[in-house]
Amino acid sequence: MNPNESARAHVYLHNNIFFSRAVDTGLDTFKIIQGDAAAKKSASRDCCNMGLLHRLDIPGLHTLATVLVEYLGTRIICQSVVPGILHGEKSHKLLYGAVETLSGLQCDDEMHELLESTIGEGCMIATRKIPKHPLSDEVSIVGCFVCAYHVPLCCVKLVSNSSHLYHKCIILNSQRMEFIKENRITPLPLLQAAETKKEEDDNDDNKDSLVQACGPIEMKGILGSDQRKYVLDCTRLTPRDANWVSKDIGGTGKWEESLESSVARSQELIPSTLDDDEWTACVIRRELITNYAETKIRDHLVKYKEEMESKKAEDEKKDDSAAEDKADTADDKEWVDLVPGKKVKEYEKSEEEKAEEKKKESLLLAKVEDEYVNSLRYNVNVFLPYTRSIEGIDKDSYETLKKDEEEARQLARYLWDTAIPSLTKEIRSGGGSGLQLPADGRALTEMIHQRGINCRYLGRLAELARKEELEDIISSKKAATAAALTMSSISAEADDKIAAAKQYKAPRFCMPICWLELLECEMVARAAKHVLDSYILENGNQPAAQTIASFLSAIMSVGEESAGETEVRMTNNPDQEEMATLTLDFGDDTSGNTVSSNNRGREEIWKDIEREVGRRFRYTLLLYNSTSSGSSKKGETEESRALYMPLLRRICQRSGIRLVAKQYDLGKKCVCGGSAPSYPIAPSDILDILPLVKHAASLAGESFSPCSFSGSNPVGSNTTLHILLDDVRTMHGIAQANLNNRNYDAVVEYAQEAAALYQRVLDSPLHPQITKCLRLTTIAHFQKNEYEQAVVAASKYLAITIALNGFDSYEVLQAHLTVADIYLEAGKIEDFVKHARSAQFLMEFLGGKNYAGIAPQYYRMGSLYYEAGKVEDAFRFFEAAASRRKEDRMFECLIARNTSGVLANLGLFRQAFEYEKKAYQSYLTFLGEDHDATKACMRSLSVSYSLVCEKYISYVFHSSTY
Repeated sequence: MNPNESARAHVYLHNNIFFSRAVDTGLDTFKIIQGDAAAKKSASRDCCNMGLLHRLDIPGLHTLATVLVEYLGTRIICQSVVPGILHGEKSHKLLYGAVETLSGLQCDDEMHELLESTIGEGCMIATRKIPKHPLSDEVSIVGCFVCAYHVPLCCVKLVSNSSHLYHKCIILNSQRMEFIKENRITPLPLLQAAETKKEEDDNDDNKDSLVQACGPIEMKGILGSDQRKYVLDCTRLTPRDANWVSKDIGGTGKWEESLESSVARSQELIPSTLDDDEWTACVIRRELITNYAETKIRDHLVKYKEEMESKKAEDEKKDDSAAEDKADTADDKEWVDLVPGKKVKEYEKSEEEKAEEKKKESLLLAKVEDEYVNSLRYNVNVFLPYTRSIEGIDKDSYETLKKDEEEARQLARYLWDTAIPSLTKEIRSGGGSGLQLPADGRALTEMIHQRGINCRYLGRLAELARKEELEDIISSKKAATAAALTMSSISAEADDKIAAAKQYKAPRFCMPICWLELLECEMVARAAKHVLDSYILENGNQPAAQTIASFLSAIMSVGEESAGETEVRMTNNPDQEEMATLTLDFGDDTSGNTVSSNNRGREEIWKDIEREVGRRFRYTLLLYNSTSSGSSKKGETEESRALYMPLLRRICQRSGIRLVAKQYDLGKKCVCGGSAPSYPIAPSDILDILPLVKHAASLAGESFSPCSFSGSNPVGSNTTLHILLDDVRTMHGIAQANLNNRNYDAVVEYAQEAAALYQRVLDSPLHPQITKCLRLTTIAHFQKNEYEQAVVAASKYLAITIALNGFDSYEVLQAHLTVADIYLEAGKIEDFVKHARSAQFLMEFLGGKNYAGIAPQYYRMGSLYYEAGKVEDAFRFFEAAASRRKEDRMFECLIARNTSGVLANLGLFRQAFEYEKKAYQSYLTFLGEDHDATKACMRSLSVSYSLVCEKYISYVFHSSTY
């Protein structure tokens, strides 16, 4: 639609869908953020917010169908078109916000009231006064746009910044505005809602005037030709994250303090400042605001109750005093001595009066709560760069802005000081609370998002996890020392010196080491996606398969092969040499020139990934590429904790890469870069590169999902769309409430009806809401001991979950565990073992060999084999459980004691004694010698020792006889 502009600014219209790139739109478009990275993040936030407004289904407020498509490093915004916007300015009208840089903000009263009553109340957004021309006199523009839009050098002042990969240009506002007026281009069709000439003149004359705004400054409200009000560019519905704002411009300073205190770790890969345009689009999650608001409401109600009780006590005290004064002159028959020294009137309230008082108190508390909730509003336009200050325009509004900024800082501090440490504590004690740890990056993302924690805090979570692991190592050493001192004979003179050491008891639960492994795996996968996108865009003429194969080979290795090692490998595997000949020819580009390989070596690739991890997560990797990160001794032990297969799977998920299903030599040496074919992943192993799609109305969370095509229908694009069926949503809610109340008949009725209605509308059972209904039905039948019906519902639940998410997903893992529990209760042990083994395989495949749920699964199956009389198989499972990581130290003792019992049944008394001794030492270490479990284990140890002695005596007797 605009062929005369640069290629990056081209926009397209196809099938009434508007296509544009998620890049910085240039000088003449009204915007706050700068740079392509911030523009991509802002487009993602806009898509999420459009989905939220769609799910709210607000009458009178309409949104555009929005889909983001990312392919080979380029993000495309696909939107429906506002009716009438392509037919001239008379067919539509701008009601809210601004389109062009020179235009002032519009604020239609009716539109503002609609936004305030819907978005303001529903999303807790405050209405604030902002300048009608909010842009400041100096605006930062990325240097490449200066060239792209031919800004004259007289308007530009270059500023070098060592913390960025580019230079910034500061353009004085007066010269910039004059240049834009002289060189104004035709606005984009989607953004052609401009003001009249008279309104522009008025705006120029009143640059210091203020307007009301409820929502982000960039948001636009347009009245289409169909007389509907549409909302566009809703980039923020929550305040900006103050933790990612530099302290000198109003941030919390948490990252600066953390960097200063972390003297033991490498800091060269972590930027010293937060001066990055991409962080302008970092906002607080809505879940965090909900949790924070609930905390404030709870504290407010507690304080209000205390004040009311205090006031009530004072009133009763006054009434007692008045009653005593009156008792002196009243008839003694009318008054009785209830308390010695006091005379009060004998009167007791009836039950109806007490109930009425409680009802009034409840209504009063509800009213107070509603009033306080309505007062909890947050300004989403705080800490915005390049905006005009209102300090000299409106003093009251400026003071309100300062209060809003402090409230945003309080939100960020709550996230840093409360939400993140609470999650770490919950993970540590997960074995006792029954928390199921996430097994892959997708489940991890959903878990932290539910707690209001953004993925950019993965580095902070990993830092806390590392500290917890170090504390576990120290506590284990202290506990072992205390146990050794207890079991040894110590002189009386030495008791005073080591009494404190003997009394030390280690905590029962330790930090799951799979938590740190999962966090680092997710950080590397996310950083690798951004690095790979930059490589693909840079190597535009080179086949993407070659770039991807070389990149993946570098990540999935511990070093590069030498020429001799490569020759030996090729000689031993002739098939690899034949396949290599298919990937060495890059062909010619469009100009007829031969394309040469531009792949990087492993060291350069990992350096870029570590730098991206340091910039994006402010963290230094410990488990991956450890030899280049720091200590070599520590790297030898921690390098084995790197999750290569889960990392490869996660990178492919986030980049849309399909690989050949075969056994790859991961965790070994690689070949990447140069003219040699990449290894262990070759370009011929890349089957397909799928586009990643993010739909505004999707139920699949906020992540992009690969979209494949089967015939003419896309697979994965419409199976997770939100369906606006209020009746079905109500039915599902009633079913969930009845499940909590243990009314299982009602659960089955409402869940089945909701699933049937969903399937009738979708004409397919493949939808997440249907799986939720089937899960409720399964649980209800299971609780009613209707195992046959539960098995049928669980089988459907498992089949649909596999069809939606694939067989290797966390949802399928949970489904297998559910089906296994049902078969176990139904007495079908063989079917239970099949699903339990499938769950155990998925745990190790998704979460690695140290995943917290593997040992309990082995122990569970071993117990069943032992009960069935298959003692040898039970011993094999118990031995496998003992070799796995256990977060509950008492569970380790339990495995040892059961293994001892199995070995005793097999007649292996000496080995049984060793396991019983191991259990006793663990009990002594963590519970102490006075605990009942320790004493019971000591008695069992004595019995085992007696059996060993009897067997030895019997052996000696028989030997001497012969």
